[in-house]
Amino acid sequence: MADQLITMDSEGSIHSPGVVDVAEGKVVWVGKAEDAPSRAEATIERVEGVLLPGMVNIHCHTPMVLLRGAGENLPVDRWLHEVMWPREARLTPEDVETGMAAGAAELLSGGVTTSMEMYFYGEAVAAGAAWAGLRCVVTAPLIEDAKLSGLFGSWEHQLNQMTELAGRWEGSDLIQVGIGPHAVYSLSEQSLRDVAEAAAAHQMLIHIHVDEQQWEVEAVRKQTGMSATAFLAEIGMLDSPTVAAHSVWISPDDIAILAEAGAGVAHCPCSNGKHASGIAAVQQMRAAGIAVGIATDGPASHHRLDMFEEMRMALRLARIRSQDAAALLPHEALAMVTREAADAIRRPDLGRLAPGSPADMIAVSTGGPAFGPVIPDEDDLISRLVWSGTPAAVHSSWVGGRQVMAEGEVLTVDVEAVGRDVARRAARLAG
Repeated sequence: MADQLITMDSEGSIHSPGVVDVAEGKVVWVGKAEDAPSRAEATIERVEGVLLPGMVNIHCHTPMVLLRGAGENLPVDRWLHEVMWPREARLTPEDVETGMAAGAAELLSGGVTTSMEMYFYGEAVAAGAAWAGLRCVVTAPLIEDAKLSGLFGSWEHQLNQMTELAGRWEGSDLIQVGIGPHAVYSLSEQSLRDVAEAAAAHQMLIHIHVDEQQWEVEAVRKQTGMSATAFLAEIGMLDSPTVAAHSVWISPDDIAILAEAGAGVAHCPCSNGKHASGIAAVQQMRAAGIAVGIATDGPASHHRLDMFEEMRMALRLARIRSQDAAALLPHEALAMVTREAADAIRRPDLGRLAPGSPADMIAVSTGGPAFGPVIPDEDDLISRLVWSGTPAAVHSSWVGGRQVMAEGEVLTVDVEAVGRDVARRAARLAG
């Protein structure tokens, strides 16, 4: 039983107090405390503060905690080619698993219970997420680059590895495997066509960067004769469930294509701001019916894995872009890190608390000075949560009914020991 319960259902239900009844990792009942059914075998746990669905981060490169702070003050293209890819060419699977576990603990401590990852050594990403108890969609990147191909193999080899990995994790409640073609500009037409065919054949989700920076628009048009989005539609990639990350410079025609295909978009406001990539047309995408999830991007492209900060930045940028103080509202931002983000990755069972959904939940304390004063007739709980919330306010979290954080401490990872290991590995990669 929680002091306040936000279910994130389509009606925006808030119950004070509220109850979530959980059995075998699933929600079996949710609603007002006074209406809760009694079960003789039930254990009643009192949760302080606000209980709500765990956040769904739909675009991240979490093992890049190993590279946090490298390549500061560079645009994305130089940052990738001059700093990131040379260091990533030194990665080992052990580096990635350790970095993923450390970053997963950071995500869990900030209220994220599901993350969609694009990073090398997919098996290591999956192992690191499972170690921490984080629900994860693993999409290792497919990329054609001379600095990386010697380590990770050809794109054909990378693609085969991902389809094999999907088979190994089939049936897992925690790990789902998709395909992560890096971007249209970083792959050949043939490789992208083969990815589209493989995704369709194996029924795998696709996770791809689209028009993150303005220069990509002209580069891809020279490469393909059309926009990146139009090209993905032409080769059949959008026939599979697809998440287009960033989508900062897509056109109105591209928005219509994504909406028609049912593709989702990952909006990364802080990363886009740090690299001066631009401000995505979030309102236009959502108005077209596209499910847009707010995401952190990686901890090297934006230092913090902080979804509260991302929500606030999304609100600010939408309002600046439109010059409208009501352009994007707090309850919409909260939906974009829960229900709408889950819809973008075709997981309608996540991001809300409803009978049958996994019991992925977080508890947030609203007792600090930043959350007050509360004037009953004017109180807007969701507004307070979005504008004042921080990872430090998250005190408990559960994934599939399993408690993975209690009293502000992650229970699954020795954070201090793993942090020391990350520091040693980061120093070697910087070498």
